Amino acid sequence: MQEKIIEIIEYLLSQINDSKTINEIDIEPLSKRGYTNAEINTAFAWLNLKFTENENIFNADKTKTLSKRFFHSAEKNILTPGAMGYIIQMMELGVIDEYDVESIIEKIFISGYVKADVPDIKYYISSLILGLKDDEDILSRMINQNNETIH
Repeated sequence: MQEKIIEIIEYLLSQINDSKTINEIDIEPLSKRGYTNAEINTAFAWLNLKFTENENIFNADKTKTLSKRFFHSAEKNILTPGAMGYIIQMMELGVIDEYDVESIIEKIFISGYVKADVPDIKYYISSLILGLKDDEDILSRMINQNNETIH
């Protein structure tokens, strides 16, 4: 599933956040965890797409915005503490922004969840950021490389 790609992106961004360059990132731990080359390549393709579009991957304007997202009591009732923490972590890594968070939470409410946990959030984040828009989407080309399947 595409949630695996989100896990890889999370790993890559945490490595970059630790002052490593893309070339310094060791992907062997990812292979040992069972991720396929297609999944790893797709995560790198997403990063490359963000870099080439000059998008800020990390929240570079942390000094301007000191506010933090607080969860409403209704949101706390439907999201596990782990899910809320994961949302905050993905915001800090720059994978999603405040608008994405609102969209994800709205989808959770509409879907009728009693309690949404981390895997549920990963699903919505992956569908949000890896959604294939058109035939020029680089991710669609990377996913099918070497006829590998993303599990």
